[in-house]
Amino acid sequence: METQEQKDLIKNTIEQAKLNGILKYLPNGELTHAPFSLSPYAMPESVFEKMAELTVPFNELMIKVSRNTDFLIHHLEPIAAIDPFLKMLLKCRSKEINQNCQLLIQRNDFFIANVKHNDYKQNTTPTNEITEDSVLRQVELNTVSASFPFLITRLYQLHKNLFEQNKLPKVIQNNPLDAVVDAFAHSVQNYGISDSVILVVVQSNEKNIFDQIGLQQHLWIKHNIATVRKTLVEIHKDGKLRQGHLVVDGKTVALTYFRAGYTPDDFPEEQAFKGRQLIEASSTIQVPDMGMQLSGMKKIQQVLTKKEVLADFVTEEISRRFLKTFAKMHTLDEIINTPEGEVSASEWLSNHADDYVLKPQREGGGNNYFGSDILKLIPTIKKEEQKAYIMMEKIQALPHSSLQIVNGQAETLNCISEIGRFGVCFAENGEIKNNLDAGYLVRTKARNVNEGGVCAGFACLNTITGFD
Repeated sequence: METQEQKDLIKNTIEQAKLNGILKYLPNGELTHAPFSLSPYAMPESVFEKMAELTVPFNELMIKVSRNTDFLIHHLEPIAAIDPFLKMLLKCRSKEINQNCQLLIQRNDFFIANVKHNDYKQNTTPTNEITEDSVLRQVELNTVSASFPFLITRLYQLHKNLFEQNKLPKVIQNNPLDAVVDAFAHSVQNYGISDSVILVVVQSNEKNIFDQIGLQQHLWIKHNIATVRKTLVEIHKDGKLRQGHLVVDGKTVALTYFRAGYTPDDFPEEQAFKGRQLIEASSTIQVPDMGMQLSGMKKIQQVLTKKEVLADFVTEEISRRFLKTFAKMHTLDEIINTPEGEVSASEWLSNHADDYVLKPQREGGGNNYFGSDILKLIPTIKKEEQKAYIMMEKIQALPHSSLQIVNGQAETLNCISEIGRFGVCFAENGEIKNNLDAGYLVRTKARNVNEGGVCAGFACLNTITGFD
């Protein structure tokens, strides 16, 4: 039962969250605070550092993969034949190289996993305690619309204030917002046209608008760079090419930042497709460019878990570090080795649905299949469609208790936390000029919840504690 002191803390923190712009819209249009936790996530410093040290080589990997057109086409074209959305994205690609510069703003998401007997370590019993030997498992790498740099920076500041008032444990410094806007500013300066703007590609009914507007505001305050918000349909209507430059509302667009375009819902009509083509045909620096967006597809993540494929892009030492973090992934049409011998992946999944997540080639929350939903879906998937789905071993994340604040209500739940590392990488003609880890995002959710979207209502924003 909550004490009066706890009730006052929760009430006051909710109001401070609103004051600091930690906000979202509910589906009915009502304004409320974004879900957040009042229990910072504890982990050993060694695990935290191990995760952060992976960011720079993962950034470099994605730059290399995004520029290898033959590799992307080889793996994605067969899926595009049965996936209209992927087919449309490939069709958007310009045959000419119009952008010499690449800016990657990515987020690499991990769970700290349970150690299974005879799986990751021999003769080790499962534990719920996070130790220096705990296993990192990559969930996914987001190359498009890597969200929450503004909201998580603001939550860190709020948690830090509460620590200074002896109301929370000390939290680990975190400021991805500055890293992102500084990278944007550097790219705009590199583009070299005065009074140019940044185009933010948005969804028409954006629920996470405050994370975007907060970033835009910080960009103006710190670097005096203006932004324009448009849907893809509006870009087709209001944009044009002028000597190779993208011009929108009379302003040259130095950089185009995609916070939309990763779901079929963002292409409600032909004009949206033409809007994306217009961007591709220009010299604007895209975050991400089409090659980078395609590199984030689940199929690419799956093939990169293979040692022989990874060897084409990274050193043997980096490959070993990456492979330690990868969960088992297969397409449904594969023949796989199991404790019961060689079987088709789809047959194995039918008998072990609770041990896997089934993923289509989609970004954004709410697209994956779990448990009984997998069993319902498998019989409906045609044989030629099996290659479009990725089955990924379900990661057994370590549980912990957390005080979750959602829509003004507080509840202590048994939770798991997904930790993302923001990465920023700038390259010219494939040569990397700047490459850094830019901070973290923690999303904490009830253990029995599968999806992890904050603005979709599945998870709470959080910070990290556990070491000085």
